[in-house]
Amino acid sequence: MMYTAMKFRQLATVVATTLLLITSANAQVVTPSTLTVNDNKVQAKLSLTSLIEVDLTVEFENSLGLNSNAIDITAELINPTDTGITDRLPSLLTSAVSGFPVLVSIAPKPDAGFAFEGVAQVEIYTKAIHYTPSVPWRLFTSHNNGEFEDITTLTSSGSYRARGSTGQFSDFIILLDTRAPSAIISDKFLLVSETLNGNRGLISAPLEAVLDSGISDLNAALASNDYDAALTIVDGLIVVLGNASGSEIADVWRSSNDLVNAKGMLISRLQTLRYSLRII
Repeated sequence: MMYTAMKFRQLATVVATTLLLITSANAQVVTPSTLTVNDNKVQAKLSLTSLIEVDLTVEFENSLGLNSNAIDITAELINPTDTGITDRLPSLLTSAVSGFPVLVSIAPKPDAGFAFEGVAQVEIYTKAIHYTPSVPWRLFTSHNNGEFEDITTLTSSGSYRARGSTGQFSDFIILLDTRAPSAIISDKFLLVSETLNGNRGLISAPLEAVLDSGISDLNAALASNDYDAALTIVDGLIVVLGNASGSEIADVWRSSNDLVNAKGMLISRLQTLRYSLRII
């Protein structure tokens, strides 16, 4: 969705004001004021200022050793011009959100014995900003201080809610993403392909053949801008991977960070690609 010149001027004014507030205040890192763990779900509330609070929900398909002492959760106000953030952005057309310059970190303790299978759902909710369908705020993640990638699977009102999925953990942030929708789709497809190619040794030959065929068909559909066909193919790949067992594809991530959750990574990247195909 393209912005008008007026919207850009308004955005620039708000960004400048936010930068002034952040640079004039001491950065702070906060831990949850409340934290609950129920079965495969973690819920935390983090308060950074009287105006900026975060409700975080993380839900697992199946977890082991999940308890309040297994995971460190923090949130901090960031300076959007800090190179520790800007150097990790995927594009000059992405930036921190004015009014909600917050980085949430989820760090399972290496010696806690925590592990999960498949995909983890991550949701961030805040009243600090308000959902507007035409404003492309998206949920991004970064692993081990790497480049942020869009993992959005849902955005909605009340006041702003963003959901995504992941096969691993580190930092999460809401970013303004003004890239062209077609460019976002291309980038997400590339990540899916790279994930498959980088983890072939963790996938059985029969499943690998099915995935290769699906990725080939998806590439052809995207090349011809047939987004309806691409969406159908992505849905099918998600079902195939969802039904695959641990003997067919590596599907466990654990806090010692010594296993690659290929299933979770592939599904999460396909799910966010599906989101982008649905809204284009």
